[in-house]
Amino acid sequence: MIELWAVGGYQHVGCKNMTAIKIDDEVVILDAGFNMDVVSNYSGEDSISSLSEKQMRAIDAIPDDSQLKKEWGKYVKAIIISHAHLDHTGAVKYIAPKYNAPIISTPFTYEVIQNLLEGKKIPNKFIRMNPGNKMRISDNIELEFINITHSTPQTVIIALHTKYGTIVYANDWKFDNYPILGKRPNYKRLKSLKNVVLLITDMTRVNEAGRTLSEHIAREMLRDVLLWGNTEGKAVVLTTFASHIARIDTMIKIAKQMNRVPILLGRSMDAYMKAAVRSHVYRLPKGVKVYGFKKQIQKVLKSVEAKRGKYVLIVTGNQGEPESVLTRMVNDEFPFRFRADDYVVFSSSTIPSPTNIARREEIETRLMAKGAKLFKDIHVSGHASREDHRELISMLKPKHYVPTHGDMERLALGAKLAMEMGYELGKTVHIFQEGTHRVLEA
Repeated sequence: MIELWAVGGYQHVGCKNMTAIKIDDEVVILDAGFNMDVVSNYSGEDSISSLSEKQMRAIDAIPDDSQLKKEWGKYVKAIIISHAHLDHTGAVKYIAPKYNAPIISTPFTYEVIQNLLEGKKIPNKFIRMNPGNKMRISDNIELEFINITHSTPQTVIIALHTKYGTIVYANDWKFDNYPILGKRPNYKRLKSLKNVVLLITDMTRVNEAGRTLSEHIAREMLRDVLLWGNTEGKAVVLTTFASHIARIDTMIKIAKQMNRVPILLGRSMDAYMKAAVRSHVYRLPKGVKVYGFKKQIQKVLKSVEAKRGKYVLIVTGNQGEPESVLTRMVNDEFPFRFRADDYVVFSSSTIPSPTNIARREEIETRLMAKGAKLFKDIHVSGHASREDHRELISMLKPKHYVPTHGDMERLALGAKLAMEMGYELGKTVHIFQEGTHRVLEA
């Protein structure tokens, strides 16, 4: 018997991803993430990290697994994390200690979780496994990490091989044939999977027609913007997701082409870069510095203000987060002032939540009021579009299809796509409400 419990991630994009799968009398937990709207809106990373589990629940920052713990807790065999983004990893330190089970992830994701623990110990054993490898969780369940591309290193599709067939969890992915960092998707392995009984997959961009373009395109977009205009004597400020190591690598390389010194600023920028270096997925180029603490950033920006044409600043704040470096720069909290014709490049899209949309609009308005030149959406997504989803379904031919990582509109669009391909709502394609669970016929 296979039963799915939709703990979190089934109502919003980027919000408390957590799914539990029960296979007879054994349970596997997949991901345990933050509600990013709440975490970024609260009062900064420093304050959030000090809150207890009870306090985190009170502000709806982490998944509510209380009923899961009561009913299935003693059956949990493993907690498996698909990739390093905080809406998939952030709640691990609150959720995992309640279960007598190891935490399994890739090396880069492991290092990100260690950063989140901030030196604190939890009782769970950590197991690091590279993409492409397998391990046995129990006599009845074998875990496999299948390499896939996304906007952070070592993202994997999780495959659970059972006597009923293979359960596939693809929660954040894209088909990128020309990645900047890491390998192409393992199409051969995906196509070779037999008897896929269940596919759980993210719906972030299922509303976008066509397919998602390669990260290689984003590199050319940035080159086109930054090597085109006259930036002499002007500040150049770039912002993207701190976890997007490939995009940051592109920015560093282009800064050098501009004969400028790249500087990375921001606490999360520092944390993710350290995780990338420790896990050997990236080597920071010689001479490139990263500064994460406020006093360091103040000192650096004082020097940059005096020699604006010498540097490229790569900073946190692409979503307009209140505690980010870019927001603080706009607020004049640092010894740096934006001037007319300074370049500000948003190498990201706006995460589609009301909070992020409002924040981005506000920071863009304020930058334009200061006379800065804005370049927006210099970006390609890390999420699959509609035709990518169709291709994945065609490859795997799952018996059951479960959309996740989206609001109700996106989940419905995912279900509609599956129905176009012959699936039947309520029988072979299933829309879950958070906190509900049901048996899926194997």
